[in-house]
Formats: sequence, structure tokens, C-alpha cells
Amino acid sequence: MKKIYLDWDWFEKRIKEIAKQLKPIKHKFRYIYGVPRGGLVPAVKLSHYLELPLTFNPNKDSIIIDDCIDSGKTKEKFKDFFFIVLIDKQKENIKDWLLFPWEVDKDEIQNI
Repeated sequence: MKKIYLDWDWFEKRIKEIAKQLKPIKHKFRYIYGVPRGGLVPAVKLSHYLELPLTFNPNKDSIIIDDCIDSGKTKEKFKDFFFIVLIDKQKENIKDWLLFPWEVDKDEIQNI
């Protein structure tokens, strides 16, 4: 499977796009929740941009963020919440493996 390496510049641009989209409705929410593990870094950054605190207990007052929709299991788990992702692989028809800038390539782990 081909790997796509996403960089910090891509991440910064994408998270700013999301923050800009959410800014008009941020008053509807009190918290940001990042789905472990992929949503943790985006949640921190989005928390700063929207000036909303992080929570470790998602609820209806939370914006739920994750890195991507792959199989759709996480999206299904949070179907009753406001759920947003950096990339929806299903919608964009991406079959390749995505490596976000905060992730480590499994091949790299073997070299440590």
C-alpha cells in the first residue's frame, strides 16, 4: 500500500480551514474533544484557535475531532455528536495509507 506523508504545513492550513468554518458556530459548544490517538494533536490546535478548553469526557457540548475517517467505526461511535475530521478517506476515495506529521512510520520504529 502506498503511503502519503502529510506535513506540518498541510496540517496548519487544514486546521485553520476547520477553525474558520467552525468560528461562526463555536458558541454552540463548550469543549473540544480529540479522539485518541489521531485526534489529540488536532484537538489541541483547534482548542487554541477557537478558544475552547479540551475535555477528556466527550458530551453534546463538545466538538469531536479526529485525524481521518478510514473504516467509519469512529464516526459511527460519535454519530450523535458534532464530529469533524481532517480528512474523510471514504468521501475523497483515498485508498493509500496516510501518515500525519505527529505519527511515526512503522518502518522507522524498527530502526530505533
